[in-house]
Amino acid sequence: MAMSMSKYCVNERYTIKEVLEQFESYNNRVAIVTNDSNKVIGVVSQGDILRALSAGTGLFVPVKQIIQSSFLHLYEKDLPKAYPIFKKKKIRLLPVVDHNNELIDLITLEDIYDYLESKMAGKTDAAME
Repeated sequence: MAMSMSKYCVNERYTIKEVLEQFESYNNRVAIVTNDSNKVIGVVSQGDILRALSAGTGLFVPVKQIIQSSFLHLYEKDLPKAYPIFKKKKIRLLPVVDHNNELIDLITLEDIYDYLESKMAGKTDAAME
């Protein structure tokens, strides 16, 4: 897995504490949770962790026990299709999986910003002609 993707991913065996440490290291708020076969089994956010901790879950519990197993995803990195999902659901990260749920790519909020900036630049260029 490429480093750019790995900073957004955690293994299902990571403890809540390890996930929080990864969030801190990479300034993330959400992670894609995978199993040893690189299949996406869910996502976990800072909010999920806060809810679990406030309900009495310990820091050393595997993240697999608190993940959201139903998650938004796409089957290809399609930014025009991803943009309305990001806007409506107010998400920061969207996994791109194959039909076996194996992680093949991801779309970040930064990707969406870049997409919108390029669309705006295209309209600006057209207006100047």
